[in-house]
Amino acid sequence: MKRACIILNETAGQATGIEQRLAPLVGRNQCEVCIRREGETVEVQARRAVDEGFERIIVAGGDGTLNHVVNGVAADLGRIEVGLIPLGTGNDFARSLELPLDRLDAAFSIALGDQVRAVDLIRITDGKSFYAVNAASGGMAGKVAADVLDVDKARWGAFAYWMTALSELIDMRASDLHLDIDDRPQDLQVYGVVIANGRYVGGGFPIAPKATLDDGKLTIVIIPVLPTLELLSAGLNYTLGSSPTMGQIKTFEATRIHLTAKPEMQFSIDGEPTREIEATFEVVPGALRMAVGTTLASSS
Repeated sequence: MKRACIILNETAGQATGIEQRLAPLVGRNQCEVCIRREGETVEVQARRAVDEGFERIIVAGGDGTLNHVVNGVAADLGRIEVGLIPLGTGNDFARSLELPLDRLDAAFSIALGDQVRAVDLIRITDGKSFYAVNAASGGMAGKVAADVLDVDKARWGAFAYWMTALSELIDMRASDLHLDIDDRPQDLQVYGVVIANGRYVGGGFPIAPKATLDDGKLTIVIIPVLPTLELLSAGLNYTLGSSPTMGQIKTFEATRIHLTAKPEMQFSIDGEPTREIEATFEVVPGALRMAVGTTLASSS
């Protein structure tokens, strides 16, 4: 059995009392908790875990914590494995991995188990290079993914994403977006764009419902500038899986996308607000070795 450690985000959305809940599970298994030292970032903590000889890092947190761990150990992705105990607010990457979201013992068993699958990552280059695990959302798409409320998710399900979008349209600005999609140019006026590796954003909205994590492709979703009622109709059709009509929500698949926008777009990377970026996004096939459940492992 590989030497494993847990990197715990005590401030994750579902982490209340997590140390006490994890203690009996850790005690029954050959696993250690990696304590973050004073002043350490998650990236440095993960790097230290690799340097100390751990071969599997179990992330107890959300998409953002997983993102920090992956970027911290980027130089050693080929020789370590990563498990995930979903404790975040959205847990969108965990949804694509088909991990249990409300059964700590089951998620812990999978994270420590012997079923491992190589999944893709997004490499983002904007002056320097870094990774996204699940999705990069720009403009309205990033703001809505961050703002959609749990109460609205419970009430509206997947439609909550669009309900939130409509409530925020008054503050949204359009951008002139230039994309080179595998060197094919596209010029569009948009409210937002999502470059997705996984299927979900915003705590369960199926932004790329046909995406798989190991197909060597990224999905690009364009939220166009439309009148309010047309945007609502487009969003509902998209959520229901209807074929979008011309001029409405567009989707593309690609291995590499270069993006520029005027005005520049604020991005959310793996659910965490970041900065305005104009960047190249490219898929890195099979870069991350993730512990997965039996169902997903058998489909590889």
